[in-house]
Amino acid sequence: MAPHLLGLVVEGPGDARTVPGLVDRVLVGAVPDLERKLRQARSYCGIEPDASFVMWSAVNQYPVPRRHGHFGGRPALEDARTAVLALRCFVARDPQPGAVVLVRDSDGKPAERRQGLEQARGDFAWPFEVVLGIAHPMRECWVLAGFVPSTRQEAASLADLRKELGFDPTARSHELDASSRTAKRSPKRVLDHLTDGEDEREARCWTEPTLDHLSERGQDNGLAAFLGEVEDRLVPALSGSAPSRSRPA
Repeated sequence: MAPHLLGLVVEGPGDARTVPGLVDRVLVGAVPDLERKLRQARSYCGIEPDASFVMWSAVNQYPVPRRHGHFGGRPALEDARTAVLALRCFVARDPQPGAVVLVRDSDGKPAERRQGLEQARGDFAWPFEVVLGIAHPMRECWVLAGFVPSTRQEAASLADLRKELGFDPTARSHELDASSRTAKRSPKRVLDHLTDGEDEREARCWTEPTLDHLSERGQDNGLAAFLGEVEDRLVPALSGSAPSRSRPA
């Protein structure tokens, strides 16, 4: 097992930029000297040898045994079986990662999708830590939580959106919905409006604000819970300070 190799299952390329950036923020802030170690050894992987992540939509194509039946006597909830397949693929991967990060958009069902991922995490004594995240309603809301205007133009753009929407989309991003990109309350439209669709400006939303700021703005969109998962589960797994909590005691 490669301790600083992290498996990553996300919705798409945008998530594959945001999620590792957030994970690294927590790791570097929590573990002394880890920044140097991360730069030397930490990498993210998908199921394929040269991939840095795998998309949820691709998991079912892999030839691993399917998960049938109930989970702890209860029916499978949202994504539980797909998540088990993904974890089984990482078990079979060579080299095997030291941890696997599963992040899913809620698409309006945050509780159900969270419970489904928790079913998968508790389904087996996985040989690596499993970290869960639900972006409510989607990954763009996590980015919006970290948007702080840095120019007069950006401040004006945010003011225009607050007037149009009737609330601050950076403070209450969970109130946006996951409808079409052109819809008034689309997180994608709002983020594009604030960042002009620039990847570099998006990245500043998770690299520049403090973790306290991200957690405060992320209480209702799933970001605070994800940052807590990283701190509670992944930091001990990579630093060797505590046993993995993915495994039964």
